[in-house]
Amino acid sequence: MNRVVWRTNRVISIETRCKDENRAENVYVLAQMLDEARLLVFNLFNTDNKWDNVVLSEAPILFCAYVTRQFIANSNVFVQKIAPLNGYQPPEYHIQMDAAGIRKIPIWKGTPHERKVLMMGSGGGWLVKGTVQKEIVSEIAFTDNETIDRYELTNVRIYAEFNERLYLCYKLGKNVDPMKDLIFNRPIPLEYEEYMKILSS
Repeated sequence: MNRVVWRTNRVISIETRCKDENRAENVYVLAQMLDEARLLVFNLFNTDNKWDNVVLSEAPILFCAYVTRQFIANSNVFVQKIAPLNGYQPPEYHIQMDAAGIRKIPIWKGTPHERKVLMMGSGGGWLVKGTVQKEIVSEIAFTDNETIDRYELTNVRIYAEFNERLYLCYKLGKNVDPMKDLIFNRPIPLEYEEYMKILSS
């Protein structure tokens, strides 16, 4: 597979989940590279990686997040000959996690799936404005589900954590982020098991 380089407004499809040549069926998602290593992810998934007649100006947006070059280099990424979405303005507000310290989060206690996940920070975070010099707007309450669900983390996402998140968005039919659920001490559904294994590896 040819190496894909970052180019602003390049439209790509990404194979969700970790690479597995023996998997019977893969799920792909459509995305657009933006400046500053931001990836605009559309709520467009399929299993054949064919995107005929897609018009991105009419496509629903799932979220916009920062990703590493490591994510692009290690994922199965395919350049698509699709006109990019023009004029998109990335969100001005994000969630910055409390990264002070380290904690172990127990999940699925008392079940065969019980495990502990090592995470930075003591939990929680702040709503911030800006990308380089971030201005703290407010602390986010653990019960403020509207804010938690509305904004993306400032964290830069990597392979294979981000791939599994993309797959979970497909599987659950909505924008989900297991990382945010851990940060804000939310219940962790068993559907996240593979994601938790990736974090623990």
